[in-house]
Amino acid sequence: MAQWYCQVSGQRYGPISQEELQAWINQGRVKSTDQVWSEGMSSWVPTGTVPALVLPMQAPPAMLAPHRGTAVLVLGILGLVICFICGIIAWVMGNNDLRAMTEGRMDPTGRGTTQAGRICGIISVCLACAGLAIWILWFLIFAGAAGMGMHRGF
Repeated sequence: MAQWYCQVSGQRYGPISQEELQAWINQGRVKSTDQVWSEGMSSWVPTGTVPALVLPMQAPPAMLAPHRGTAVLVLGILGLVICFICGIIAWVMGNNDLRAMTEGRMDPTGRGTTQAGRICGIISVCLACAGLAIWILWFLIFAGAAGMGMHRGF
């Protein structure tokens, strides 16, 4: 029966049997990153890399917030069609949600839909700004022309 040694937090333990080492792993005393060695092994290795040792099931991943891709997309489209304020909301929500997805706090399956909604929001805001600039320019041209016409005695 092979004898095992383990190194946990700088302390070496052993020799112990594989059954005892497995019990320590199951109890959480030896983690997957702690080093182990047994006769016939060339060097110390992390416990998690040894096929003969069974690691306990990992805790389930933290619950992710559900994505809001559909809502962002709908707001982005409404920004294009109805009101650019919806586009601003889509842009901001899309930025926040994409950041949360990248950081692992939100379900990443809605990344594509969120990006599409964010882009629609950006386009709606840009079109609204361009429309406002054209309207101001048109107003200045015609107000200036009307003002010149009044000075000529019309």
